[in-house]
Amino acid sequence: MFFVHKRHVVAIMLLCTIFISGCWDRKEINDIAFVIGLAIDKEEDNYRTSLQIALPGQSGATGSEGGGGGTSGDKSWFMLSNTAKTLRGTSIEGQKALSRELYYAHRRTMLIGEELAREGVAPMLDLLTRYPLNRLSALPIVTKGSAYKVLNTDAPIEKFPSEMVRELCFLNMRRPRSLKTFTDAILSEGVDPFLPVASTVDNVPSNWKDVKTNIKLDGLAIFKKDKLIGMIEKAPAGALILAMGEANEPEIMVKAPRGKGDIFIKLNENNSTLHPHIENGKISVTIELYAKGVLVDNESNYGDLREQEIKNLNQALHQKIQDDIKEGIRLIQKEYPADILGLGRSIHQHLPKEWDKVKDRWDDIYPSVKVVVEPHIIIENVGVINKPFGLPEEDIVHD
Repeated sequence: MFFVHKRHVVAIMLLCTIFISGCWDRKEINDIAFVIGLAIDKEEDNYRTSLQIALPGQSGATGSEGGGGGTSGDKSWFMLSNTAKTLRGTSIEGQKALSRELYYAHRRTMLIGEELAREGVAPMLDLLTRYPLNRLSALPIVTKGSAYKVLNTDAPIEKFPSEMVRELCFLNMRRPRSLKTFTDAILSEGVDPFLPVASTVDNVPSNWKDVKTNIKLDGLAIFKKDKLIGMIEKAPAGALILAMGEANEPEIMVKAPRGKGDIFIKLNENNSTLHPHIENGKISVTIELYAKGVLVDNESNYGDLREQEIKNLNQALHQKIQDDIKEGIRLIQKEYPADILGLGRSIHQHLPKEWDKVKDRWDDIYPSVKVVVEPHIIIENVGVINKPFGLPEEDIVHD
């Protein structure tokens, strides 16, 4: 009986192997072109897509033998750029000129040219969000001028310029805008989307030898729905990111409360909350900002930085942050009216009944909403010395 039972078990196991599919749909790595970066531009009536494709054989150290041959200092990527009447058409044209199948799942950044962004990115988003291999975690970035020029920089500190853009985004914000958060903002009520702005720059003065092109972040691109309406420069852009509680260890330069010179304070922790108020039909929103600061540089002749000096410095820091954020808010309320801070969303969340009354008129109401900024900053550390370094006692200003 035991022998018969054993035969039945073996027979069942053999039958189960029929349903094992194996690797019938496998793709050999040598047959795939890994797209690691994408730049999309508009050129008159045509779209241009530029693909940054990894070359695995060129990924070793300079002068070493890579998997597909010697690197000899060559780039670890190459560009494939095509134009067509439609975005999908550019991919089809690109595949015709490539011996390997394009594979987009490893793409983590996408650069959007300024002209295309001003015209509207809805057609691009339809293509990039419909197909599963287009990861929604990828970071979209707007470029000053053509996107392909930024993607084609030297950026020698990273293997791929597309990865340098990504790292810059994470250095600037704790949670950079992904394709998902960007599309959510376009489709949501009470908030408008924004993206970082990137541009090219030389790594050294142009009259030096061995000049390389590099990438830098240049502020914020402000959108109304899917269309770019303006760009905000880096200083007010940084203040707005701080107001969102998203800044990644920003440094604030403060004029010394007395004497002359500047003091630099790094905010190691920062967070913010929005509190909407409606009284007699007038809407106001209070932004409460919480942070802890560390003094990293004192280029002034101010004080011993003891109790009274730190108190006065803290007041100067509060005023500086208030002024910077208010200037950023002025820009997004008056010059480029777009609610990127989500003031309307805060009303929707905290006062849903009131939001129902104003949501249809929010675009008209938003520019006149009163915004109050209340910083709560604690300077925890001034370093190992209190006095300005190298100054004689008679040159130091005390409170």
